[in-house]
Amino acid sequence: MKRNRIILFLLWVLSLVGISFYGGPVSYGFFIMMTLLPLLSLLYLLAVRWRFSIYQKLEGKTFVADHAIPYFFTLQNEEWFAFASVRVFFYSDFSSVLDLADGEEYELLPGTGISRDTSLLCRYRGTYKVGIKSVEITDFLRLFRMRYKNPEPLEVTILPNVVTLSDLTNVNLTRILTRDLPFGNNVPDVSVRDYAAGDPRNRIHWTATAREQKLLVRRTTGEDQPSVAILLGTCRISDDPAVHLPVENRMLEISLALARFFLGKRIPVRAYHCDAAFRAASVTDSAAFDAYYKVCSDLLFHASQSDRRLFAEAVKRPEILSARAAFFVLHEWSAEARETAAALNAGGVPVVVFLTSGRTDAADDARALPRTEILPASPDEKLTEVM
Repeated sequence: MKRNRIILFLLWVLSLVGISFYGGPVSYGFFIMMTLLPLLSLLYLLAVRWRFSIYQKLEGKTFVADHAIPYFFTLQNEEWFAFASVRVFFYSDFSSVLDLADGEEYELLPGTGISRDTSLLCRYRGTYKVGIKSVEITDFLRLFRMRYKNPEPLEVTILPNVVTLSDLTNVNLTRILTRDLPFGNNVPDVSVRDYAAGDPRNRIHWTATAREQKLLVRRTTGEDQPSVAILLGTCRISDDPAVHLPVENRMLEISLALARFFLGKRIPVRAYHCDAAFRAASVTDSAAFDAYYKVCSDLLFHASQSDRRLFAEAVKRPEILSARAAFFVLHEWSAEARETAAALNAGGVPVVVFLTSGRTDAADDARALPRTEILPASPDEKLTEVM
């Protein structure tokens, strides 16, 4: 484009020399043409900008992160003149259009269009714009370029993804799955209680009954069993969506993946967070998990929701102090988090901390705690590698 402008300028100077030294209709005609060409190019760009049409479509407005969404768009020229060069640029901070290059150039002849039927992938939970962000048009002579925002962008609401994990490879599960089991490793993953009138006979645990010389029955899921506690920090770390959306999405993914994993192990989960108040959710079956998923989907992070209140309320809950294990899902390690982990460790509760900030000094600090481990949980890594 710069080269074309230099060539046009030299030709204009040449035409100016022609009318100055030679005159005549040819020289003046050449001068007028060289003078009007830039103006005509600008008028052409304005005409394309005014008449160019974009059509794009999604099947709905609410989707799940990391799931392909059918996406369709058409660039249409309904005029009698051609559109020499059209480039489209997509929103790429939080989403990507599959199988299409950003800034691909198209030429549209009169009465024609270009359609693309592809898919869109949204990476983070939240509400944001997707699809075509801006359009760039160029004149025939490639002297000028105009780029403008799409006046009708698509806005979507993205729900958090639920990742089903077969194992927690980075977590020591042995001490979690066997903690507080009355009969040790001979009866793995089984919790019992005294027989009560009305209990069905098929729930009697005969091995435990013989060992203790009294009738004992298996507890059902969620029946006074030590649960796994998930403490989710909800403090917004920045007003910039490019900063806070990946972090919040990762924290919700971890919380949901933990709840789903332990639900598969038939271990009840109690999840806690703060918004206007201290909230607790019990996840003991599929319906309860669906309810917790909706809570996570609607959860609003805010700068005023500090982790300090979360931990201050958590240490008041006896079910947390007697949990099989406690998982902290946080952005940063804090003095309050350390004090709570120390209190839980003192009661024999192992603590696993997922930190999205990726700071290593927190891991050094945790080495002084006997049953606490800190794992980095960067939003840039796959969840299966983090957990």
